[in-house]
Amino acid sequence: MAVRQAKAVYDFDAEPGTGEISIQTGEVLTVTRTDVGEGWWEGRRANGDCGLFPEAYVEEVTEDVGPPAMAPPPLPQDYAAPSNTYATPSTTAPLNTFGTSNPVEDWSADPWSGVGAAPTPQQQTQDWQADDDWDSDFDDESASQVGASSAQGNGAPANYTASTDTSGNLALPAASYQSNQRGSIGDVSAIGRNDSKKGAGGASSKTSFNRFSVFVKSGSENYILGKVNLNVPEADSLTIVDKGDGKYSWVNTKPPFSCVIASPKKEAKFKGLKSYIAYQLTPSFNNIQVSRRYKHFDWLHERLSSKYNFVPIPPLPDKQIQGRYEEEFIEHRMNQLQSFVDRMCRHPVLAQSEVWGHFLSCTDEKRWKGGKRKAEKDPLVGGAYYSAITVPDKPLDPEFVDREVQVFTQFTSQFDVAVKNMAKLSADQTTKCQNHYKREFQLIGKSFAQLGQAMEQDGGNYNPGLNNAVVATGECYEEIGRLYEEQPRLDWEHLADMMHDYKGLLSGFPQVLHLHSGSQGKRKEIGNDGKVGQVEANAVKTRTDTVTYALLAEVNTFHEQRVKDIKSSHQHFLQEQIKFYQKITEKLQETLRMYDQC
Repeated sequence: MAVRQAKAVYDFDAEPGTGEISIQTGEVLTVTRTDVGEGWWEGRRANGDCGLFPEAYVEEVTEDVGPPAMAPPPLPQDYAAPSNTYATPSTTAPLNTFGTSNPVEDWSADPWSGVGAAPTPQQQTQDWQADDDWDSDFDDESASQVGASSAQGNGAPANYTASTDTSGNLALPAASYQSNQRGSIGDVSAIGRNDSKKGAGGASSKTSFNRFSVFVKSGSENYILGKVNLNVPEADSLTIVDKGDGKYSWVNTKPPFSCVIASPKKEAKFKGLKSYIAYQLTPSFNNIQVSRRYKHFDWLHERLSSKYNFVPIPPLPDKQIQGRYEEEFIEHRMNQLQSFVDRMCRHPVLAQSEVWGHFLSCTDEKRWKGGKRKAEKDPLVGGAYYSAITVPDKPLDPEFVDREVQVFTQFTSQFDVAVKNMAKLSADQTTKCQNHYKREFQLIGKSFAQLGQAMEQDGGNYNPGLNNAVVATGECYEEIGRLYEEQPRLDWEHLADMMHDYKGLLSGFPQVLHLHSGSQGKRKEIGNDGKVGQVEANAVKTRTDTVTYALLAEVNTFHEQRVKDIKSSHQHFLQEQIKFYQKITEKLQETLRMYDQC
């Protein structure tokens, strides 16, 4: 009887409660399943322990052996299920887009913070019909928290929780990684492998030990090692060109376009039990209006974050529970969504994204479902997408790269602090204008008014005009208080929204820089390994340069847009401030003229 076996080439320490087993270098395991998926195999150690281990940590050996001398030990209780445990999801609760069957309520949580205990991930299968309803009730506000990046007690990311099916059997560990940005990065560790460890040209001997690093989980390491072999559709192809002076840029192959968000309206379903706000989007390339809810934006953001590891995705507005149907809130959220849409339209990579085009143009329910399934099954995500990038045909100078990366790292660190400080200042000034300053000027106004009213008690025989002028002075200052209350919507709020955008963009760059650092480290590791052939080492250098070119192009895109944004936002702020103080001056001058007439 042929027994499938594998020899461990690396040590692997299992995480408690995940269904994994620890293995040691040189240990021979009996492979019981290879169709678990997501880069995992199931097997049995010599001591009888059964469980999951990474395919990349072993190399397969096949030999014919006789029947075992004794029956295999019983499987652990968690594995006392049919062999299809891993492939069969719960039948009692349908899967939704975000991988949880827990009922959720719209607008229920802050998307930018992790949750205390991540819901148990369901097992993903090829049945993509579970949650592709155009108006399915996947969560508007809290579903994006599923698999949030808060750590578990065992030190593993929250995504690596032990999930069970309806029979209580242990399910496959989740294979998604949640970064600081919203959305997940799919594990593409098995993409294009085809047993490449047996000599298909990949630098498989240099697979990283740290399976939880972004560099590994995103599939970027597999790309560097030459393990990604995918056909790249023309629509997904990206090109980087040399602009001279050490600057590189993305090539946008599509004509520029814009999109306008307008006419937000409250709608209801389930006979009025569930309410939501629908926004109307009209792209300039077809002028056909589509209706989108916040949950659709949330889904889009997740898909973009999954696909584009090397691009910080613009942030969505913060979520809010209270007052979400008030006109002021709806208008502000619409303005923030407009900023998101504008950034998407302007970005040379994101603007030509297929899922973005689908989001803007699809009006048919059947086509929406098809496009949604296609986006969720897309294999060209994470690190694998580097294979779709065409770069200048020249090697990069390592010293130039190190200098550019160091400068940008220092810049983002200082700029991030300054942006957060300005965001806080804007919020503080808004609060002061709408509360403190308003009260102060109203108090001043009442004091003047009280003085004038007291003077009117002189019997009217002295200077009635003066009495009126003093009362008018009080009214003037009360009006100034109302101007202070309304002013933040015109200046500080706009500045705060800009800082919100840049806080989100800057939060995405640590991951981009980490991926680049990981590729550089792998390049040095390969270069210092005398066992790696020159051809393979050169291929690794070429792929590493692709990662670097992508970083440099994105850095240039960021800086070019930053210069425009900071200029326009500060011009707008100062213009509104000037108009504001001009209004105050005009009111004071008008009041002053009353004294000239008394």
